[in-house]
Amino acid sequence: MPGLKPRPLAEQAKLLRELGFDGIGWSLKPGDGLDLKALDDAGLPLRMAWAMMNVNPAKGPAYNSALPETIRKLKGRPVTVCVLIMGLKSGDPQGMETAVKALRELGDIAAAAGVRISIYHHDGFWAERIPFILEVAKKVNHPQVGFNFNVQHWLKAEGDKDYRPLLRENAAKLFCVAINGATIGAKTWTTGLIRPLDEGDFDNRRLLATLREIGYSGPVGLMCFSIPGDARGHLTRSMKTWKNWREAAGK
Repeated sequence: MPGLKPRPLAEQAKLLRELGFDGIGWSLKPGDGLDLKALDDAGLPLRMAWAMMNVNPAKGPAYNSALPETIRKLKGRPVTVCVLIMGLKSGDPQGMETAVKALRELGDIAAAAGVRISIYHHDGFWAERIPFILEVAKKVNHPQVGFNFNVQHWLKAEGDKDYRPLLRENAAKLFCVAINGATIGAKTWTTGLIRPLDEGDFDNRRLLATLREIGYSGPVGLMCFSIPGDARGHLTRSMKTWKNWREAAGK
């Protein structure tokens, strides 16, 4: 379920529904145009949502004051709220206390709404590398707080490692996955780290087999950021590839 801005949400939802996607991802940032009614009218669930968090008190509060109420409005929806954490250099221990406190707060709010919080690993952010994020999640120790696995950010920061042991050992806390076609060794989103599913040499089918092995049942999103050209064209190609993979796997 990709998120595709800057097209209006209602227009995107109609396109994705037509192409066979079973959900969409969208930002929870005020002003980014989340329209739950438009999604309901289109019959397309919100499955992933993104929110920002800050672990540097000198740069402001840990999260936007509107975020708790926004999460409460998601009650009854199959949403995983992916939290991108910034404010300090990658893995700076000075951010740990703020992160743990804020994530516990958001975890409590999410629990009441019946949704989950997933720490999103992002190149160059405080929460950049999955081993460090797992340390954070362990300290948070909240049943509603887990972690993401994002192909493009894994390849950018940790692509020389085997992700499978991490996913197997921490399967219970894997709440969200985002895939895309990618070229191993590429350094930027536009030169090969984010491509349609029918491009690149990263083995997404091995990743999906690992997810089946560990019993993963959360959302699998399609990352489309920076892919040039007509959205309908590359989304159609990715959906065709996805269906071929599922057919080959007997799904």
